[in-house]
Amino acid sequence: MIGWIGWAGADAIGRILLLTLSTAVLSRLLEPRDFGVTALALTVVAVLSVFVGAPFEEALAQRKRLRRSHLEAALAASWLAGLALLLLTIPGGMALGAFYDAPELGLLLPVASLAMFFSGHTDIATALARRRRRFNDVAYASLMGHVIGVSLSLALAVAGAGVWALIGVRLFVMIARAVLLQARLGALIRPRWSTARLKELSRFAGFSFLERLADNLTYLAFNTVVGAAYGVTTLGYVNMAMRLIEPIRGAIVATAHNLSFSFFARPGATPGLVAGRTAYLIAPVFVGLAAVTPALLPLVAGPGWESAGEIAVCLALGGALAVPARLVFTALSAAGRPEFGLASSLLGFAATLAVLVLAIPLGPPAVGFARLIGDGAQAAMALLLPAAVLGWPPRRRVVALAPAWALSAAMGLAAAALVAALRPYGDLAAVLGAAAAGAALYVALLAVFARHTLRAMALELRPRRGRPAETTS
Repeated sequence: MIGWIGWAGADAIGRILLLTLSTAVLSRLLEPRDFGVTALALTVVAVLSVFVGAPFEEALAQRKRLRRSHLEAALAASWLAGLALLLLTIPGGMALGAFYDAPELGLLLPVASLAMFFSGHTDIATALARRRRRFNDVAYASLMGHVIGVSLSLALAVAGAGVWALIGVRLFVMIARAVLLQARLGALIRPRWSTARLKELSRFAGFSFLERLADNLTYLAFNTVVGAAYGVTTLGYVNMAMRLIEPIRGAIVATAHNLSFSFFARPGATPGLVAGRTAYLIAPVFVGLAAVTPALLPLVAGPGWESAGEIAVCLALGGALAVPARLVFTALSAAGRPEFGLASSLLGFAATLAVLVLAIPLGPPAVGFARLIGDGAQAAMALLLPAAVLGWPPRRRVVALAPAWALSAAMGLAAAALVAALRPYGDLAAVLGAAAAGAALYVALLAVFARHTLRAMALELRPRRGRPAETTS
């Protein structure tokens, strides 16, 4: 477990640093409109990618008996869906370009959609890696894929490729990650159709597909409404805010889900213990990020992006609520109940869309506020599900998660005050000073109000002799 966390942490931190670097460089070479146009293309690709590979990852990972023919059938279905969708992006890109007065979308969207085939292959290979508990290989492929992809995209940007550098970040990362993970696993997966195998995967894959589709439709609706109501330039500010927060959220969600899934799937698992301790680690990251965003955004993006700040704060606070609560749905998924994760995503989607439409008069901050409400709705559902669903009463869920939120909020308020006090000395000094002080304060709060949890986590992180770091069988 220590080995898995080490690699997962290196992957998460490495991805965040690389994507932050790319954002810092690209924001100085490109205009907000460029970010808005590529946000439209990449959001559509994210939704289309749900049809290619994503439905099968959870279905393959949780099967009691998995044969190579299941993997081959899933890959064949994924690539067939990808080919059909790629053909649709040609007229779709032209239509989007005409609607938003951005004719470049006619070519950007089909090229960006090539990433679907590689992301689908990666999803299926990741399912195999999770079954073998080869989390280190997943982390290695992800980290090195980002090193390769970000490096190539920055080279394009310096060469004057413009918006193609933004498209290249996703496309090159997907290609490199798929190739590296396949090589690390040493198990070549070929597409081979099997109706019988696909039927065996269909129920779980259907719910998994709908859940991911709802998550990605939230982004699509969000970007579409913002682009239509405020214009593509404002959408560029939203995209910048998401570039600051979403890499961290994505890394933490993937790491927490993959590692906790394997523990929740074991007989006699105690979801309250796992979720509670994980919340103490996750919540302060997002609350602290919200606190330092006013100083961090100018450092990353440079001048001219101030409108993205309020949106980024809301995105970070939403992550503090929703990401720890998602572990409830991970536990249900491990128990073969993926329908509750789907219901949660649909609830978040509906709440986000409703607030986004109703709060248009508030201007750009309405976008961040809408996401915060959507995340809060998902967290509330996780806390209020009946005890019979999971065998974990709502009261105990609140007891497991609320202390982490409360201590993180106290730390965040202090860190935000310190940022305001230190900004006259420079944004870098404000970020570093508030981050260091916030971390120290949070540990002190744990020592006072959650002493047993802090001691238990410290003991569990202590390496023990003779314990293997990874199981590959």
